[in-house]
Amino acid sequence: MNSTEYFNDIAPKWNVIRSEYFEERLKYKVLSKVNIKDKIVADLGCGTGFISMALAGEAGIVFSIDNSINMLKELKKLITSKDLNNIYPIKSSLDNIVLFDESLDAVFINMALHHIHDAEKAINEMSRILKKGGSVIISDVMEHNGEWAREEMFDEWLGFSNAQITKWLQKSNFKNINIENTDLSCKGYSSKGEYTETGIFIASAIKAS
Repeated sequence: MNSTEYFNDIAPKWNVIRSEYFEERLKYKVLSKVNIKDKIVADLGCGTGFISMALAGEAGIVFSIDNSINMLKELKKLITSKDLNNIYPIKSSLDNIVLFDESLDAVFINMALHHIHDAEKAINEMSRILKKGGSVIISDVMEHNGEWAREEMFDEWLGFSNAQITKWLQKSNFKNINIENTDLSCKGYSSKGEYTETGIFIASAIKAS
């Protein structure tokens, strides 16, 4: 099983699983980082819509991108039930995003970067699809030692350091880089009862002209 197969398998249960890992208030911290009123935005690694649904209340258009078709199906059910018409679910990898160059005002990626093998390339893709002056918001886990997550949750990275994220953003033509190490944490248990808890950071930056 690979990462995509894993998320396809757990998609129907993801909302419950996710709620055990991190708090709802993460999305409000994320949304506070940039004004998205009537903007064109993307939610990368959207899953079942934790961030997308919040974005839809303010943004003009939300492109919800995920490589798991079953996650997108769950999101589509939610969109239909809420009668929303500004969220567009799209299947795509995150290191080769199927969106046009310089087409977005803001890009969000929440708790998904650590599942991407070439995370630096994914950040470069975020720069490509953003308009000049557009914003990127990355929320993810700080470095930790929960090795079990590689095998059980198909994590490619055991979190990130502020320096690593800053370096990648700088190389991808971002400026005004700010990283908040929040008071929130991500918690999880392995199948063998191993417990891991690590902090959550929110990085924001602007694509340079």
